Amino acid sequence: MAEENPGVMSGLVGMFNAFVDPMGLAKRVKAKLFWLWPLITICIIYIVVGYLMLPYTMQLVDFSMQQRMAAQNLPPDRMETARNMAHTFSQVGIAFTPVFVVGVLALLAWLVTVTGSMVGLRAKFRDVFSLMAACSLIPALQVIATYIVVRAKGDEIQSPEQLMAPFGADIFIQDVHGAMLGFLNFFSIFEIWYLVILGLSLAYLTGSSKGKAFAAITPAWVIPLLLVIIRAKFSPGASS
Repeated sequence: MAEENPGVMSGLVGMFNAFVDPMGLAKRVKAKLFWLWPLITICIIYIVVGYLMLPYTMQLVDFSMQQRMAAQNLPPDRMETARNMAHTFSQVGIAFTPVFVVGVLALLAWLVTVTGSMVGLRAKFRDVFSLMAACSLIPALQVIATYIVVRAKGDEIQSPEQLMAPFGADIFIQDVHGAMLGFLNFFSIFEIWYLVILGLSLAYLTGSSKGKAFAAITPAWVIPLLLVIIRAKFSPGASS
């Protein structure tokens, strides 16, 4: 690489290369504590947007609880207790956002490192983790954009699908629900942007071919896609 050991400030500034400059990002990944800056940024974004989305998630929780309790014919006091517990879990869960973000990033970075070694890439876990942390700033933009869309619509939330802004192929295909909607929505302009930057940056970082780099990042989208499809199919209140 042109810059083997860039400094801390170089890493802080360099994380913004994740949006437009994969080669520049790859050059700065080795900076001291490079991974820390994007990690802090995305955690702040997810926590803030999580709190801003609480009124909408609470509406979904309430609607789902009412349907479930009515089907089971439970007394009002038990319904209220269950509702309060669901609200508490939703609020407390936001506080654990950093733990979730770090855990998911570490798992995916490890899988990408393993897959990379299988296709002939030589990359350290630390560098892959730093790279993926920086590139995760792009999906974080989608989180912000989704909140803006949900807030602008102002609909009463009665289905998880109403919390999915159409940034993917679902903007062109109407009347799809469940797993198919999850699939179409997953490949959004933000997700494609993220995968392109991640793949190119990994190729520059390792000095390998772009084909091998994009093969190596397969776990970075396959596993999240499966989770999205499962959640879309089995979430309470989701349309069938």
